[in-house]
Amino acid sequence: MNFAWPSLGAGTGGPEWIFAAVFGAAALGFVALAMIGTRAAAGYRVRFATEVGGRLHRAFVFVDSGRLLAMGMLVAVAAALAVTWASASAAAGVITALVCGLVPRLLLGRLRRRREARFRDQIPDLIGLVAGGLRAGNGLAQALAQAAAEIPPPASQELRLLLREQHLGATLERCLIGLETRMPLEETRLLVAALRVAASSGGSVAAALDALAETTRRKIALEGRIRALTAQGRLQALVMGLLPFALAGVLFAIDPVSMGALFRSGIGLAVCLFVLVSQAAGIYLIRRIVAIEV
Repeated sequence: MNFAWPSLGAGTGGPEWIFAAVFGAAALGFVALAMIGTRAAAGYRVRFATEVGGRLHRAFVFVDSGRLLAMGMLVAVAAALAVTWASASAAAGVITALVCGLVPRLLLGRLRRRREARFRDQIPDLIGLVAGGLRAGNGLAQALAQAAAEIPPPASQELRLLLREQHLGATLERCLIGLETRMPLEETRLLVAALRVAASSGGSVAAALDALAETTRRKIALEGRIRALTAQGRLQALVMGLLPFALAGVLFAIDPVSMGALFRSGIGLAVCLFVLVSQAAGIYLIRRIVAIEV
């Protein structure tokens, strides 16, 4: 008795049916991935605009966060393509794109620290101006307005923002808390405490403010001297951090075939990861050693 299996081509269209099913599944998967990617991109755009835009406004840098995001993505894609073409490794390009994605936040952090450092250096002069205004018989609000007109940014910007918030109906206590939040420094806390005393006591606290200004000026001068003495350690950390990358660039220009193995093999990528972790640990330890608190 002869038994014959049913042919796929007789009732189902044969290989064409299988190809159509695979194509449909692939299309559905692509649509699902596109929808997930679109939602993730929209969520990241909202988070970027909220976080980075808030940091930009607090630093008085008025740049459109959407334009900044577009420029960052363009730079990340260009750098990833360049690294992928130079190293012939997709993994190196992905790592480069991820690193470029961190650049805007690193730059914003650096801008914030520089602004805080400038404000910190201005605090003794700011306290002296407020003390002079109080000694001349002005109220605290008039003394702050006079100081904002005479001192350069960023202290003038912070004082004008404080006075604008007060004119809009906020209490002086809340405005001072906002200043302390925007400038989380020890000197700012001392300034805010002195201004609270001046606002609550109603008497003349010019002498106390003058003493606070002199103490803050001496503290900042001492910390500047310490930074000058520890500059060699910070420079050593910078050289240690940049030297491996500079040497890798020179060796890649001399012998790209041998250096390309670092990005085309698992062992090479593991070595690169170990070097990065070791560099980060070394830089962190050096910075901890030279960080002397007063």
